[in-house]
Amino acid sequence: MGLVGVSSGTAAVLGLKKTKNDTLPTTAYLLLGTGCRNHCHFCPQGAANLGERNFLSRITWPQFEWAKLFPLLVEAAKEGKIKRVCFQVTDSGENFSRLVQYGEALTEKGISVNSSCVVEDVEKAKKLMEIGFEKISLALDAATPKLFRKIKGRDWDTTWRNLNEFNMLFPGRLSTHLIVGMGETHKEMIEILFELLNKGITVGLFAFTPIKGTPMALEKPPEIEYYRKIQVARHLFMDQKISLEKLSFFRENLVDWGYSTKSLINWIKPDYFRTAGCKDCNRPYYNERPSGVIYNYPRELNADEFIKAIKQTLANTKQEGTLDEETILETYNRWTS
Repeated sequence: MGLVGVSSGTAAVLGLKKTKNDTLPTTAYLLLGTGCRNHCHFCPQGAANLGERNFLSRITWPQFEWAKLFPLLVEAAKEGKIKRVCFQVTDSGENFSRLVQYGEALTEKGISVNSSCVVEDVEKAKKLMEIGFEKISLALDAATPKLFRKIKGRDWDTTWRNLNEFNMLFPGRLSTHLIVGMGETHKEMIEILFELLNKGITVGLFAFTPIKGTPMALEKPPEIEYYRKIQVARHLFMDQKISLEKLSFFRENLVDWGYSTKSLINWIKPDYFRTAGCKDCNRPYYNERPSGVIYNYPRELNADEFIKAIKQTLANTKQEGTLDEETILETYNRWTS
């Protein structure tokens, strides 16, 4: 029935591979297709990549026959080892028909299924929804139309139109991806983030990850202080309904949250720094190495990590000078008790 790429962490959960990672995925990530006709400059699957094609971000995807994978997925879901299956689909070949076939087989077993793929028309979106896909993701990745054209080599308008149209037809069941650190400003990223969340579209946050062989291989990942600000802005918009008007920018960089340091510390939860996206998605070390800078924690933070993350969030802002570690620790204990 065809080969399917399996993220290295998912392969470990299914007993297909051994891993040294301290955290395993709670969602099973599967990749349909090897190589893509699109030219996304950051993606190892893109047509512009001159390197290896067995990566997506920094994760390897060993391939296995679907006939072997299917019963393992069903068993892992039954045992609670995975909460859902998420298909990453390259834009090539007959991958959409395979997505429908495999997705239907899983939903018939009562397994939650999501996908990230190029869906060109509403009929295809309807087909996925009819067979029980919980969410479908149309990835923007870039924060502005200009960056979208430059980095993805396509027109923003089509993806933006489809994202909005499908969201109106299937409210609460659309998601997208934003990759932080591809040349946008703080203000540009926060503006598009708030607009998407206001529409009820789920946003998965990624940190730009340079991959050997891609056109962006020599670019740098985002500063951790910038990434923390975007993580917190995302959650505060949803939980506290903070407005863009309260935030202050200098040369497009966030310099004032518009709220007291005490209020911010009381609001910010340790979970704000964990992987953001669909429910049960933790993507262990998708953007980072376990020994390096952690952008998206795939697990609960300890107290020291939370204190550090708060400091990074408020760095280079008006609130930075009034930080109190004791207050941060009290907040951590309140949220984790």
